[in-house]
Amino acid sequence: MNDFYCLDISFPGVDFDSFLPHCEKSKPSHHAHLYSNKEKIEIKIFYEPITRFGWKLMAWAEKIDSSKFCTYLELSIESKNSRLQRIDLTESKLIEIDEGTKEGDFELAHIRIDVAKFYFVPDETKINTAEFYLNDTGFSLVAQYYSPILGYDGKFEIRRMRGMDDYYQFEKSEFRPEFDFNIDGDKYNKEEKIIKKPKIQFKYNENITEEEAIKYADIFRLLASFYNHEPVDFTLSRIHLKQNTITIRKIQNTDIPNPDGGFNAFNLYWDFHKFMQSDWQQHALKNYKKLSKVIEMFNQALIVGGSSEFLIRFNIIEICRGGNRKEDEFISILDKEEKNKKYVEALAMLLKTVNTEDHSDFITKWEGVVKDLVYKPMKSPFITFLESQNLAPLKFPIGVDAIFKIRNSITHGSLKRVKHEQLEKANILLYRITGILILNLLGIDQWQFDMELK
Repeated sequence: MNDFYCLDISFPGVDFDSFLPHCEKSKPSHHAHLYSNKEKIEIKIFYEPITRFGWKLMAWAEKIDSSKFCTYLELSIESKNSRLQRIDLTESKLIEIDEGTKEGDFELAHIRIDVAKFYFVPDETKINTAEFYLNDTGFSLVAQYYSPILGYDGKFEIRRMRGMDDYYQFEKSEFRPEFDFNIDGDKYNKEEKIIKKPKIQFKYNENITEEEAIKYADIFRLLASFYNHEPVDFTLSRIHLKQNTITIRKIQNTDIPNPDGGFNAFNLYWDFHKFMQSDWQQHALKNYKKLSKVIEMFNQALIVGGSSEFLIRFNIIEICRGGNRKEDEFISILDKEEKNKKYVEALAMLLKTVNTEDHSDFITKWEGVVKDLVYKPMKSPFITFLESQNLAPLKFPIGVDAIFKIRNSITHGSLKRVKHEQLEKANILLYRITGILILNLLGIDQWQFDMELK
């Protein structure tokens, strides 16, 4: 049995010959093999050496957005792939292209991408179920549900922890973390290996759609990533529906840091099981778009450090605040251009009241103030929002004005004005604020805010 799928591949609308106009013209369609395994997803395109199609392909790919590469492709599946119905690469990103290897009379272009989705004839025995296999980051979450291996009377077993057998209910589905167990070895070896593969097992109602199944799994992924404080992702997914079985392969980024996870920083001493038992379901669905952005940013901030860390967390607050502003605005009697002109005139007059060497700091202060002038009452919408989230910004160990001053200094490139110790403390404060805002988006309000910055 072949370990690849046979395809015909074309790039409608792409003029490859314009990159080498004096070379033999390329064919409109090429035979190709698609390989998919945990190490790589690769398309090998066969072409005649005289056309130099591989070089043309590389030259063209350098001029386009790598995330849009696969939208230019058309794939035709050869009949020898009997169970395969279609392949979807629309969410794939180009990783790299190599050319120059040979096979018989043909040269090969090697295209590597990060995601591939396959639609197969349905497996009647597994309809309305799915399994989503986790990357190494997710292993520790699943491990919480199992005891160590136990042996007695020549028998061995691994049990689920007491109270962790049940499935969690979520909309049209129920799910739970599980291990798949595989044995590596034979009877002549002194040692046998038990390989544990972490996964999330789903069961669905009959009317589940592909989009809903993927969304439910993605919400779990987001929650697990937030809890773990590092990206949890799916390496392989199989969704068994009535019309087809969908297999999704995703290549992982292995360069991932390993910060401490959990909710201890928010005085919420929960294991992952208790987190899953909380009432997050409807809140996660309602706030799915926001959560998709801010949880990824929350973990990104843990990687970068310094001023970048600060700006990412400040932006998380702004995203969470979006659409939640309750303040009424003053009715402007001028259009935007005329109003901005008046602000410029006002600033010029106010600058006459301070020393010239203080003008830069004054302008920074003015830019923060002018954003709040449109609101009534004259209370910062930033403060009002944080208060609406059951936080007490007026009691923060670093005041809101100081936070904005740090933000303005960083965005204007005045990093020398920000003391390292102050930035470090501000990052701790913003870490706690953003974590609590995400908990609030999930409807979890049992947290406590720690005002002490160490």
